[in-house]
Amino acid sequence: MGLRELVLADLKRAQRLIALIEDDLDPQFRIASPEGDWWIGITLSTDAKERKRQLGMVSRFMAWKLAPAFTQAVELEEPAAVACVGCSHEETVGYLSLIERKPLRFSEPIALAADQIGDEISALLPRGVVSLTQVEIDELKRYFAADGAFPAVHITSGELERNSGWHRGSCCSYQWRWLGC
Repeated sequence: MGLRELVLADLKRAQRLIALIEDDLDPQFRIASPEGDWWIGITLSTDAKERKRQLGMVSRFMAWKLAPAFTQAVELEEPAAVACVGCSHEETVGYLSLIERKPLRFSEPIALAADQIGDEISALLPRGVVSLTQVEIDELKRYFAADGAFPAVHITSGELERNSGWHRGSCCSYQWRWLGC
């Protein structure tokens, strides 16, 4: 499945979640990794400093999982819409779907132009050489573990990230060597 198809599928998934929870949708991340995709739903803080820290944790999670791509689905207030953006090292793709509340309906997906997608989204994807210390990996394990602030779910198996030393042993340096980085 290409990035465009993945973004459209995750946009549909976000629409289903909005219909199911009948409330505002927290940002939803799908993070691709060699071991399979991970899903994280995260309630972003209204405090700018804390929100930056939270997004930094998501970015470091991507580095830890050696993510070559991710999607982020969000609900927008103005216009009332749900949007999904996908980023890889080669491309960024985005779509949005307008929301009508009574009765709840969604428009057909509308492609976003490159200048409509903020650089801060694609900046979350690690590039170049990224090193994580064991202390940072332990923090990621706690933050995204089943009992953490925002549990990460392995999409294929449904298993939650474990707060243990099972993943990649004690390796703590990840090398990113992408063309054009």
